[in-house]
Amino acid sequence: MRDSVLLSIGAAVGIAMQLALAPAIAIMGVMPNFVLVFVASAALLRPSDAVMAAGFFAGMAFDLAASGTPGVMAALLTLVAFCASRAAMRLGSDTLSVSLLICMVCSLLVEVCYALFYVADAGVPLGDAMLMRALPCALYDCGICLIILPALSAAFSARGSSMHAAAQSTTIRLR
Repeated sequence: MRDSVLLSIGAAVGIAMQLALAPAIAIMGVMPNFVLVFVASAALLRPSDAVMAAGFFAGMAFDLAASGTPGVMAALLTLVAFCASRAAMRLGSDTLSVSLLICMVCSLLVEVCYALFYVADAGVPLGDAMLMRALPCALYDCGICLIILPALSAAFSARGSSMHAAAQSTTIRLR
């Protein structure tokens, strides 16, 4: 129950940040995707079906608020939630480097798929869509992930919902 409330609040904050903050910190038209970073980070920390549902509803809200084609970001964020949660279970996402790698791959997957949809929908050349949109946005998302991932880890841990015991090594741990 607590995780569902945290996921709902986090998704709402991610959407609000996407609408209010992302345009303000855009660099040459490249904006971070806070909703994507939230869903990928939450899937790493809480691999469950609730994260996939949160990804779908956050993606649908993103599509409707950002006047995108309804369902595209919802499908991509559901896919990200599934892939990130399964990768976290297989690889273990206890260290920052593994978690960041999973977030990077998920971010690149979404941005490339969204750019391909943009090419098919708007007729933009493929090279422009990849080099001017997908790659810079994926890099920006990874930078934002460095901020959001530890914050979400602390939020989930503070609520007493940690799944693992505290780490005993000298590497940076997320839980």
